[in-house]
Amino acid sequence: MLWNPTDQILRNTNFFEDYYDLVLGGQHWVYVTYTEYDGCEAMRRRLTPEFFSLTAAQPYIAKVPRMKDIAWAGMLQLAPNFQMKSLREGLIPNDVTIKLRVDNPYQTWSNNADGNKKTGHPKYRFSTRGQQPVALDVVQVENALDSIKAVPNPYYGFSQYETSQFSNTIKITNLPGKCTVTIYSLDGKFIRKYERDEVYQPYQQITPDLEWDLKNSKGIPVASGVYLFNIQAPGLGTRTVKWFGIARQFDPSGL
Repeated sequence: MLWNPTDQILRNTNFFEDYYDLVLGGQHWVYVTYTEYDGCEAMRRRLTPEFFSLTAAQPYIAKVPRMKDIAWAGMLQLAPNFQMKSLREGLIPNDVTIKLRVDNPYQTWSNNADGNKKTGHPKYRFSTRGQQPVALDVVQVENALDSIKAVPNPYYGFSQYETSQFSNTIKITNLPGKCTVTIYSLDGKFIRKYERDEVYQPYQQITPDLEWDLKNSKGIPVASGVYLFNIQAPGLGTRTVKWFGIARQFDPSGL
């Protein structure tokens, strides 16, 4: 448990696959507290299990009131090619000063019900005045359908939208509230049609996407390949999106 941060960012410097590949200097956490410096003795006694004799859950419960004493937390990482001294020499080669600056210091502005006692929560004021929807101009109408996408694209057997091994789901995103989405195979065969008629209402966001379960109009799963999504939106125009997907191998056991 020697405090010896490094300049290494990734476990494998050639690529990044998962969060476990992040070394971040050795993941040496540093906590800055509001309390007087005592070598962390007070916090250690508060959070160490041997100082409790009630239940096993007590140390975890005790962490909650200590969190308010922490002003900043982060991990340290050395600059490239920076060398630390040996343990005998004290590790740190020189004095270091860390300065943390913010444009607007944290303040406890919010009061409780009686209007006197500070609650510790910041209070911010914002306005949505002038942010109501307005009609699109000519240029915006011409480009209104450009953001429509099919995701994921390409589809390799699964997506993050699926909830189990029995579901297949992709999404057609950024659709207008009223439009017709027709799916064709690459050779022009009809696959499926969706009629959208989402009604805009005050204080209510319409669903901006459409889910496709990779089945045709008869409920039969489609084959792997390229498909075309044709979107026709009244008053906005027409857009065609190309999508490629590879279906999962069928598992009759469901395991």
